Amino acid sequence: MIDGTTEPILVVIGNPIAGNPAQFALERSLRSLKLDWRVLSFDVTPENVHAAIGGFAVTGIAGVLVARELAGQAGSWKTPSASADGRAVDCFFRDEEKEFSGEDQTQIWLNAQIDKFKAGRSIWLGSDQTDAPIQATAFEHFSAEVHDLATLITESSVIVLNVDSAAETELDREDWPEDDGRTLVIDLGVSPELSANFRNRGYLVIGEDEFRVGSLQLCIARWTGQTPSDDVVIDAIEEYLSV
Repeated sequence: MIDGTTEPILVVIGNPIAGNPAQFALERSLRSLKLDWRVLSFDVTPENVHAAIGGFAVTGIAGVLVARELAGQAGSWKTPSASADGRAVDCFFRDEEKEFSGEDQTQIWLNAQIDKFKAGRSIWLGSDQTDAPIQATAFEHFSAEVHDLATLITESSVIVLNVDSAAETELDREDWPEDDGRTLVIDLGVSPELSANFRNRGYLVIGEDEFRVGSLQLCIARWTGQTPSDDVVIDAIEEYLSV
């Protein structure tokens, strides 16, 4: 029997796709918006990303969510020779001409958060090496062993953490200054425990979960024109990961 489905279809790709909560969170979010859309997930290896996106582009798929590990390959979909320029794409959507277009919604979301904290210095602690959606050149770079690091942190309004295990002890000291929520700490996934330390001292912390929720909301808004609540997305991700 031929499937007569006509509702819009969204796709999630990753490698591996198993354990990725995106489809579950998308389905829960779409339901909360009373939208009858379908979501499919596919495991796509890096060398097949261009072929997969090209196929989705010509089959009428409404949008594609790209897991972070494939965002670099997705960024060079239309211009493979430009794959070394560092551009990443984690969300494909139909533009006004119904053509497939892509953006790095995680970077767009993160830049919007950083723009809210402009009063003090913006510093980067640790290694420059990262594939996270953040412009490293916009920060002053320091090692975690810099002299009088506590004062430096006090003077800063945005702090990026990309430290190794050797630096975690220095940053986890109990005498670090308290904060009243005016300082943003961006954890690039190196140390969730370190992020918890800053969060407990009153800093506003963005970690893996916040990246995921923010980018999902922007992608859904791109596809549907509506934005699900933070609570719906967060609850869905937590429920999926707790199983």
